[in-house]
Formats: sequence, structure tokens, C-alpha cells
Amino acid sequence: MSDTLCTVGEGIQIRGTLSGQGDLVVRGRVEGQISLDNHLIIEESGMVMADVTVQSITVNGTMQGDVEATDTVAISAGASMRGDIRAQEVEIADGASFQGRLEMDVPLPHDL
Repeated sequence: MSDTLCTVGEGIQIRGTLSGQGDLVVRGRVEGQISLDNHLIIEESGMVMADVTVQSITVNGTMQGDVEATDTVAISAGASMRGDIRAQEVEIADGASFQGRLEMDVPLPHDL
């Protein structure tokens, strides 16, 4: 996580485009587009309905939209994700809900 942290609290709704550096924690609702240089965390109470471009994302709540991550996408048990994912690494916990397409940019071993 970076030194810069922004939180969208419970009961807060944002519509539009969010972009910048630093980490974002969503406990409320965000609709539109999100573009971050760092980490996006959607807490259990959080709902994101947006296309997202980030370094990494952790979904503990509800996410609807396409995700492009330069690093990791993690979907926790009890979380819900609907949309396409493109990332280096994807972790989907037992008990998580995922509906969409998955594309991982994992280099193949030279042995193949």
C-alpha cells in the first residue's frame, strides 16, 4: 500500500471518474470509472459499478465492471465480482462469486 490513502465511507455515493495515485478504500458506492496507480480495496459494505484500471484490487464486497490490473486481482470469500478480468495474477477464494472472462498475462515456461 502507498502512503496516500483515500476512503469512500459507508453511506457515500460517487458517480463519475476517479483517478490518481495512492490507494482507495471503498466502503460506500462508486459508479463510473476508476483509474489508480496503486491498490483499490472494496470492503464488504462497498459496491463498485465501474470499469477499473489499477495496479491491484482486492474485492471483499461487490464489484461490477471490467478490471485491468498490472499486478493482482483478489476476490475474497463472500465477495461478488461480475465482469472481465485482465491481470498478471488472479486469486479467487472458495465461496467467492465470479462471472466473466479471465485473461492472465502469465509468461509461459521456456520448456514448452
